[in-house]
Amino acid sequence: MNATTLRPTVTHTIPAEGHSRRVRSLRWEILRTADEVITEGTFHYGPQTERLEELMRDRWGGHAVATTSCTQALMLALTAAGIGSGDEVVVPAATFTATAFAVSAAGAVPVIADVHEPTLTLDPASFDKAITGRTRAVIPVHLHGHMADMPAITTIAKAHNLTVIEDCAQAAGASLRGRAAGTWGDYGCFSFWVGKTIGGLEDAGAVITTTPERAELLRRLTNMGRDTTDRHLHHVRGTRARLGEFNAGIVAVELNLLPTWLKRRRQIADHYNRAFAHLPLTTPVTLPEHVHALYKYAITCSDADILGTHLANNGVQAEQVYPYLLPDQPAFSGIEHRSHVTAQSQPAAQRLCLPAYPELSDDEVDHVIHSVTTFYN
Repeated sequence: MNATTLRPTVTHTIPAEGHSRRVRSLRWEILRTADEVITEGTFHYGPQTERLEELMRDRWGGHAVATTSCTQALMLALTAAGIGSGDEVVVPAATFTATAFAVSAAGAVPVIADVHEPTLTLDPASFDKAITGRTRAVIPVHLHGHMADMPAITTIAKAHNLTVIEDCAQAAGASLRGRAAGTWGDYGCFSFWVGKTIGGLEDAGAVITTTPERAELLRRLTNMGRDTTDRHLHHVRGTRARLGEFNAGIVAVELNLLPTWLKRRRQIADHYNRAFAHLPLTTPVTLPEHVHALYKYAITCSDADILGTHLANNGVQAEQVYPYLLPDQPAFSGIEHRSHVTAQSQPAAQRLCLPAYPELSDDEVDHVIHSVTTFYN
């Protein structure tokens, strides 16, 4: 990667996300995993799932249960925590709608609180103000790979006896004070969708929880309320949310590669930060004691739409991941909810995400830099 803005020799369009490249690079590992699953003849709750859950436990701590998506993980955690009709759950204004949809699907009311700069994660002060006698839980979201202020959030939650469910969909590999994302709360919910930092060939996810008893309940909930000893005996009302062996095996392979991929993400981010330091835009911040997973490299600028068009004209796909705050989504006109969102959260809808995934070549990184700097020059 060069330090200059000389135009690199890139003649193709650089996609906003790189998971198709990642999948192609793992072709033989994926085929090997498929062969293992076919040979084993076990398609759920087999050795691939066991290996994935063990790897998560060894890397991040807690007790892991694989499931079909982060959305399902959130719903399973809410169910396991006993949250339902009449309850309220605080969620942040800037997140994927699934965070709040899961609350609504559980029969509870999502209460939407502000996020704050520079991370655009849940503002502890807004969370505190949103608590009522009906509040049962909070779901902080680790946006773009940077963890929320978990020390403050867990302190407030403990004072009000609230369940803490971390939405770690974008935070695989993130940590705070040496503690991994997903291990600060009662439950940590992960997405292993193909487009995340690690993922299978489709949707996948997992829940980390604090005790083996909770993990056993979660596992039963993924399997229609059954355990693996008697398929005809249903202990609780569950759902169909078990992760298939093939996807579990792929995610396990990628979990072993994640440290190398995160190192490359940080290398690219550092290069961008240096190149953009003199420009009128704000680059992602990593607060002290945090390890940022850098799922997205999100910049703030006053003319994101115009910059995005300029980048597209130069063969660089950029994206505004959450251009609408939760209360502004049309779906919420038909969903019971309460909103405490103010203008404080509005900057979250103005972030522009540049390509910053490990599969980028050095020339492509330099081309992104050239395209951004020429816009301002």
